[in-house]
Amino acid sequence: MNIKKYISILIVISLFTSLPVLTLLLHASSAEQSGVVQVGLLVGDRESEQGKLILSAYEQLLKEEGFPYQVVSPGDVAGFGGAGLQERFEALLVPEFVNSSMPPDVAEVINSYVREHGGQVLLVFDPATKDLGNTQDQAPRLANLAGVRYFMPAPGGQGSTYLGYWYFTSADKGREWGISPGKLEKDNAVSSYSYGKVQFEHSWAVNDDAQIVAYDSGEDFKNPVITEKSYESGGAAVYVNIPLGKCKLRSDDLTLRSVLRTFLIRYAKVPRLVNSPGGKGGMVFNLHICSGAYFRALMVMMMQGLFQKDVPLSIHITAGPDTYKLGDGAGFFAENKFKGKPVLEVLQNYGEIGSHGGWAHNFFAYNLQYMPVQKAVQLIKWNFDALEGVTGRKVREYSDPGGNHPLWIDSYIEGLGVNSYYHAGDSGSSPTHPRFDGKYAGQTMWAFPISPYREFACFEEMERGRVPSGEVKKWLADLVDFAAEERTIRMVYSHPSDTRFGLEAIRALEEKALAEQNNGRITIAPMSWFADFLNRNARTRLQVKKQESGNYIIALENPEGLEDVTVAVYVGDGREYVVRGGNVKSVQEEGWLYLTVTANRQKKHIEVRFD
Repeated sequence: MNIKKYISILIVISLFTSLPVLTLLLHASSAEQSGVVQVGLLVGDRESEQGKLILSAYEQLLKEEGFPYQVVSPGDVAGFGGAGLQERFEALLVPEFVNSSMPPDVAEVINSYVREHGGQVLLVFDPATKDLGNTQDQAPRLANLAGVRYFMPAPGGQGSTYLGYWYFTSADKGREWGISPGKLEKDNAVSSYSYGKVQFEHSWAVNDDAQIVAYDSGEDFKNPVITEKSYESGGAAVYVNIPLGKCKLRSDDLTLRSVLRTFLIRYAKVPRLVNSPGGKGGMVFNLHICSGAYFRALMVMMMQGLFQKDVPLSIHITAGPDTYKLGDGAGFFAENKFKGKPVLEVLQNYGEIGSHGGWAHNFFAYNLQYMPVQKAVQLIKWNFDALEGVTGRKVREYSDPGGNHPLWIDSYIEGLGVNSYYHAGDSGSSPTHPRFDGKYAGQTMWAFPISPYREFACFEEMERGRVPSGEVKKWLADLVDFAAEERTIRMVYSHPSDTRFGLEAIRALEEKALAEQNNGRITIAPMSWFADFLNRNARTRLQVKKQESGNYIIALENPEGLEDVTVAVYVGDGREYVVRGGNVKSVQEEGWLYLTVTANRQKKHIEVRFD
């Protein structure tokens, strides 16, 4: 046989025999990729300014909470089909405004995904309420799936939305949905610091056959606000009658965060990167020392043993000699060896010293918006210099007197080395990167929102408001337990106190927090310590693959090290499993397995294999 012809025959035979192998390899690669765990974030409108803002709000929260996700278009969803969606995503999020106009075939796929394939979908405010010409439909195409007819004409025909309240069916239900203790009024309505019950935008809606979790009500109506409808397939449709992203853009972070966390953790059981050190809860006690009026209270607190090294505080001080006006001599005067200096030298042993505004507390708070920026900058710098001059340590924390915090302050204090600050907005929520009327404060500094008790925040406000002492102690205990159970971080703020009410409240907080820290459930630390971890944690790259057997393959990578970084995966109760991968601490609680890296490696491979 001609040698060339022989070689040609061998090549052809080789190609045909290798094709099945190549096909198998490609199939394995595709199957492996489809096993990557992630959340689908459906966005129909990415081009308008509103669309970009809403998308950025949802993406920010998903990143901060450590959920792996992928943004998908209506075309993607239509192409995947119901079965394809189920293969690719643990859950589908359908945010407000950006999905109000939805092609009919996309709505059909979402229906199939939930009803037939066991998918989990979160429908927010107004999905599929308009046709492709942006004209309001008579009936939303996903209303039957939700079990709620939303965006109905108002009684009297005046529009489809209104401002109302957000009531939970019980206090326990509010807590189950991630609402921090203290954020509900006695009638279980969501409230906020200094405002009491807060109004939210709702559409007029009628519940058909969904279960009501939260609602708004009046004399002649009960409007669903959160509902859930389950299907025999194992799928569920949760409808939320609040524009969640819009709330985040207006400095109400908890509204979006609580719903996303609850839906993705309790319903969809999506693996996540836990955003707290060691996967534990975290507590910050932020003490504001505004002037020389607190010297006596500080002495009383010291004598009663309320400053402890095991309970490190964030201690923020207005350092100047004045308070109400320049020259009044009523300030803390941190540089004076007969006034603030010896006190500051003691206080620095019990936590992190932060800067509280600019030099003269009340003068700065009441006049900040009227004075030239250069003058405000000078007062802030004086405060930093005075504190750093006494302690010999860089100031890394900041708080604004009177909650007066214009956006320009962020960039300035960041340049001074600040990584964390007290925040009067986003009340009751986790550390976050705030947004003010849509404007982004940036990603380098973490704002720590105050945790209020209804319309009060600090203990002296509660005392003036005649809140019973026992009620305050119970709230503090509940808040610590909430942080531990949710594995999240919360901050309580107050001023030094020498009243019985204030001293008992501070002692109750410290004793409960210290007990839970000793039990390994929480960590007590200053804001800047948590912010260091959060900045490092945010640089972690996580990939979780779930095999058909249910086994998890977890890959972690962080150039700054992975120590204390925690991944949570759902394993259920009663199944035997083995964790493979050294230097990992594992804890199982309520079906969740928390895997914490104990060595500061840059890459980590972990496997969870079921028998």
